Amino acid sequence: MKLLSRQEAESSLKSENGQLLETNIRLRKFWQQIVHKLNTVRESYEPEKLQRLKDFEEFCKDILSKKSKLLEELAGIEKLIEQKKELYYSLVVQRDVLDEKMHQMKEQERKFDLREKFVMDLERKWREKNADLHDAPE
Repeated sequence: MKLLSRQEAESSLKSENGQLLETNIRLRKFWQQIVHKLNTVRESYEPEKLQRLKDFEEFCKDILSKKSKLLEELAGIEKLIEQKKELYYSLVVQRDVLDEKMHQMKEQERKFDLREKFVMDLERKWREKNADLHDAPE
């Protein structure tokens, strides 16, 4: 990719700006013509034009009513999604609490097993010592 010189870059920028201005001017003129035609349709009482205008206005109202219904439906769906998210998050939190309790119970069980083995080992050693004392000659 070749970098342009400063003069080339400025000239290409000016030409792009000029093209954009020309396009903008054309679009504004076109828009003014459309607005003028829409404003003068009511002034010219041609039944055909008035009927087309009424049809267009009715079409716009229908589109707006359909749009509002769909937006209401979308809002309802989004509300349901949020409720489901809250339910899911609460389930995740409960699952985390249960996992933590399970971990604590396993740790407690492990400690109990360790304590039980320790006590059994002490009892075995005590019995062995008592047995050695009873068996030993006096």
